[in-house]
Amino acid sequence: MTKKIKILETIRQGAIGGGETYLLNLVTNLDRDRFEPVILSFTDGEMITRLRAAGIRAEVMYTEKPFNFALYPKIKRFIDAEKFDLVHYHGSRAGTNTVIPARFAHKKIIYTVHGWSFHTGNNPLVTKGRIAAESLMIKYTDLVICGSQADIDDGKKHCGGAAYKLIHNSIDTTKFTPEAATKNIRDEYNISSDNIVVTFLARMTYQKDPLTFIKAIALAVKENPNIVALMIGDGEMKQEVTDLASSLQITNNIRFGSFRTDVQNVHASSDVFVLPSLWEVVPLALLEAMAMEKACIATNIPGTTEALYGEKNGLLFEPHNERQLADQILRLASDAIERSILGKAARKTVVEHFDLAQLVVKNESVYEEMAGIAQ
Repeated sequence: MTKKIKILETIRQGAIGGGETYLLNLVTNLDRDRFEPVILSFTDGEMITRLRAAGIRAEVMYTEKPFNFALYPKIKRFIDAEKFDLVHYHGSRAGTNTVIPARFAHKKIIYTVHGWSFHTGNNPLVTKGRIAAESLMIKYTDLVICGSQADIDDGKKHCGGAAYKLIHNSIDTTKFTPEAATKNIRDEYNISSDNIVVTFLARMTYQKDPLTFIKAIALAVKENPNIVALMIGDGEMKQEVTDLASSLQITNNIRFGSFRTDVQNVHASSDVFVLPSLWEVVPLALLEAMAMEKACIATNIPGTTEALYGEKNGLLFEPHNERQLADQILRLASDAIERSILGKAARKTVVEHFDLAQLVVKNESVYEEMAGIAQ
């Protein structure tokens, strides 16, 4: 029997986020007869619990510091003792504590970019520093995997020569399907069956731009008071968001909820999904909504537009443009037929181009190729 390829997968945190969901989906679907993944996270959390429940070894070496030199010897000893064939780090914050120990251990190294750290919204000095850090890590990395062509283009522009490979962000389209919903959650939020529910389902952070969503809802409900916004998520901006909703006097047309795991029920109880992000790779939350056959509206930004094509399988608007977003919401709120057409086209797109099975097969091929090089 051929020896299994043993891979160390490292990630910044154990809490569930976009990169963590990617990693969880990947390692739980690898062919366990051919691959042995071991996870190293630098904080504990729900992802670690889920991995262990799935029978996957997950270790935690706590640090929230990038470039934690004091931890490097421990990580290298771990790599040496476990005799990993490959090291695969997910996200730059994992890379800062993985690349140097892995290189000293003479391992082949793979980097999956879950959004460059020099994204929109940084001040120029921070951007310059992060480009330098990413360039340093890439210098010692054998292969860089990006979830969007936009990220490959940015990497080549800012970080120079590296071996890049496109493996689009993907989701399990057998899990995210209209038939997967088990309950209607409208009653939980006191929403009538007659209301048009427009959902924001994301962390309330600067990247996701929840304030533009609130402002757009305020404009839309003036023309269609039957619209109700459902905002599910937590984050550092949540108080600012709720304060803005109150100041705009739209509290009767908006419902707030904390993070919940039954995403399928949220989508099934919604009519329109909105993602007003300022930057993305190919957003998993958007792919999930699309796979649930929801009519989607998202910002016209690189990454997002690799999955959502304006007027074909969803609608787009320009970042920060609450008037344009409000108009798109009103358009879909008034046309159930268009919502259905866009929703069915959206699911077709995800099934054909962004299905998890393809992502897993492509990563497995990378592992086999890289392990072959290493031998």
